[in-house]
Amino acid sequence: MLNAGFHRASLNAYTGFKSSPYTEGALFYGEKLVDVKAAEAITAQVEQLTEPKKVECAPGFA
Repeated sequence: MLNAGFHRASLNAYTGFKSSPYTEGALFYGEKLVDVKAAEAITAQVEQLTEPKKVECAPGFA
């Protein structure tokens, strides 16, 4: 994971799932810094709301 650019990489736990006598599932954690261009692309895809949306309700409904 470190070679792939992750930092704070750790093996958190084994899942107990065994797909063969020689392998067992595991949960890993790692953080990776986001490239500036990637961050801009993600931000462009997210709708920025300045205030909550107002929902009109018909009379008698909460």
